[in-house]
Amino acid sequence: MRAALTKLRPNLARGRFTQRHASRSMSGARAAPAFTFSDEQAKFYDDVLARGVFQVWSEKLFEVSRPALGESVLDVACGTGVVARACAREVGVEGSVMAMDNSSGMLERARASGTGGAAARVEFVEGDACERDHGERTFDRAYCQQGLQFMENPTRAMELIRKALKPGGHFTAAVWTTARADSNQMMYHLGEALRDVGKEEWIPIALKPMSWCGSGAADGAGSTKLEDCLISAGFINPDVSVEDGTFEFPSLDVAVDVAKVAPYGAELAGDAELWNAFSKSFRNRLAPFVNADGVVSVPARSFIAHGVAPWNAP
Repeated sequence: MRAALTKLRPNLARGRFTQRHASRSMSGARAAPAFTFSDEQAKFYDDVLARGVFQVWSEKLFEVSRPALGESVLDVACGTGVVARACAREVGVEGSVMAMDNSSGMLERARASGTGGAAARVEFVEGDACERDHGERTFDRAYCQQGLQFMENPTRAMELIRKALKPGGHFTAAVWTTARADSNQMMYHLGEALRDVGKEEWIPIALKPMSWCGSGAADGAGSTKLEDCLISAGFINPDVSVEDGTFEFPSLDVAVDVAKVAPYGAELAGDAELWNAFSKSFRNRLAPFVNADGVVSVPARSFIAHGVAPWNAP
């Protein structure tokens, strides 16, 4: 459910932002290096995160802009194809979906998963979102779920997406807010568990998915950044809100395995003594989020941004 709207700026033409809390972020979190995915990490991503995180949160994208039957859709930073497959089911056999990612491991997993039922065929392509030309005036809608924070130049990526949209086409993106003790606690506690075992140097990498706002910034700064990117990329009617939801995992064991998705995951899991110490700390930190049935449900928060391709674009 979308939170109630709170204006942060008097200039309504620039869009709107929904904010519920603004507090200090996790200390020690700095700008993180590049976050890359090996084939093994892509497997953990698909096995651990796809169902409990990305499938659930993709519906929040559709609450803002849902694909219609017969439409043409672009999914940028598609990962293992969660949003792309959902789009394929929405547009049906008369529609089309192109999905791109820069990770060959992610795309291999994506291509191996079917869409099921009456769905469009998904074309998965490898490329850099900041460089790849998607064509001009080709797509009715475009999506980017939790990819902008990993891009070197997200404004450029958005500009290329805008050019690929038909006049009046919709672009919707999701970006996690900052990880802290009262918001996005899953990644906050993962970082603190790394600190507990003396791996502070891995914390910026662990928090890269939550890095859009920058270290120490309140949610309002992240909203302003998203809105400015949309406007600079040429979108009209920019709109940014905050959505609250959860990360859900069937057990503590699965929840702890989230750490294996990160670039340091293999090194962490490969050292039995280190992994045992880390997993003990992480499990203890996640224990308050375990339901009676053993399901781990951790509150999460994300920005949802939306913009429209101008009708009079050259």
